[in-house]
Amino acid sequence: MYTLRLLRHLRGPPSLARCWASQHKRRPQPGNLPPERLEELRANLAQRRQLDGREWLQVRRALLEGHKHIGPHNVDTVVLGVCSGPGQLTLAKSYVEFLRSEGSAPNAATLGRLLRVYNAAHHERGLSEAEQAEVLRICEALQAEHDILDASSCEHVIHGLVATRNEWRRAVRLLEMMKVTSAPSIAAYSALAAKAFAEEELGEREDPLAWRLLEEMALERKPPKCEVYLALVERLARETALLPGQLRRLLRFLERHEILVSRRVAERLLELGQQHPHLLEATAAQLGALGKCQACRKPLQPVAISEEEFRRLRECFLERVLIRGDVFQRSTPAEVARFKEFVARTAPYDCVIDGLNVAYSTGTKKTPQQLASLVATVVRHFREQGKRLLVLGREHMRRWSKPAMLYVQNNASLFLTNNLSHDDPFLLYATLKSGQDTDFFSRDLMRSHAFHLGPELRPVFRRWQQEHQFSLVTQTQTGRIIVKEPIRHRLGCHQEASGRWHLPYCEEYTQHPAESFEVPAAWLCLKLLQE
Repeated sequence: MYTLRLLRHLRGPPSLARCWASQHKRRPQPGNLPPERLEELRANLAQRRQLDGREWLQVRRALLEGHKHIGPHNVDTVVLGVCSGPGQLTLAKSYVEFLRSEGSAPNAATLGRLLRVYNAAHHERGLSEAEQAEVLRICEALQAEHDILDASSCEHVIHGLVATRNEWRRAVRLLEMMKVTSAPSIAAYSALAAKAFAEEELGEREDPLAWRLLEEMALERKPPKCEVYLALVERLARETALLPGQLRRLLRFLERHEILVSRRVAERLLELGQQHPHLLEATAAQLGALGKCQACRKPLQPVAISEEEFRRLRECFLERVLIRGDVFQRSTPAEVARFKEFVARTAPYDCVIDGLNVAYSTGTKKTPQQLASLVATVVRHFREQGKRLLVLGREHMRRWSKPAMLYVQNNASLFLTNNLSHDDPFLLYATLKSGQDTDFFSRDLMRSHAFHLGPELRPVFRRWQQEHQFSLVTQTQTGRIIVKEPIRHRLGCHQEASGRWHLPYCEEYTQHPAESFEVPAAWLCLKLLQE
């Protein structure tokens, strides 16, 4: 990754020849090579299919002398990073042959980088039988050196193996080997999953490798790259008998794990509908008021969870979240017991308010009087609606403005934890304990609590959270507060009662998607015409 970042920021002189000639005129000091030089070097090499030994020697010397971060240990991987385009395989192989001719055996990192160039060529044009044999020889050479490869070498070999027609399944063992030293990367998972979707039997097997990998990625919170979904869609476009069952499985996967696909994937699904209109109806759509699809005129499904789902969520919350060891590190069993007794005595509530979260939601540089006033304003907002309230806070809030805190105490139940306690588990416990109609007020997204509930209850918690969480947007200069209310319809991929699927998508793939409850701007309206 360092090489790629470096190359993006470095350019070269007007011509490769001038770049090399300048090295003989004046030896540049480490770190003084102009940033333009290396990118220009890459641009010039892009026009070449092969360099002779003298030319490669000059390229290597220019890099070694021109940048303080490039040394004998990594110069070869930098060169192959320059030659990493899908049309530069011949050039990259030429450099490796140059190293061997100089009596320098390419190291593992260099051979790994070469495998990436083979992989790039594979995706553009496919590899010949001879090129696939070369890939296998490199992979075997790397594996022969060590019983267990490091994670980076495993990833390189995986990218090499998936470029072959018949030996790609050997990459499964490499993926398992990666787990010895670290978690497999998204790139390694995605490369193998995409190949499995393209090649393995999908129709009859209950548990194909590709789907196992996708489930594993989702549980590890590693969103698959676009190439994985595109490989599946390309397969379905060719083998239409697979289309209804496999596309439905994909949509259920996206729903279960709340994954947003990118525009690239969405546009390919639209093309799939155009290619096979007798199997799939696919339309780009936007949402109207109150979550109505403008394509099919159907409202999106409500986000509410069932009574049974709520019962399981409430029962599991205490065991998995409230009494976890790290909660007691921020509280005490005695305080938890005192709080549970307080809730039993004062519940049910219509809304539970995180007082400290509210107080600091418009900025931390506020006086105690301003902080208390904001909490009192939020309490007044709900009391004017006739709501029964619980406000959670910390002991130090007793020192805030007495009139404002007195208003809070007179218009809501007030529970103050010690100053080191973590508020969120108390907030969620009181809200869940009060029943399925109780809301809560906080800007916290509760990511860690959702995670600790496990894969089965996590999506249930997220839907419950979306339906019941209010938060403060801002307070105007006149003192009026603007409150963000919950969105009551589904925000992720889901199927509505008529059988149609609504699939939201984002502009670009990201490894770290936002977890906010915002309505996606773009949707697909899909209907499988053969169930």
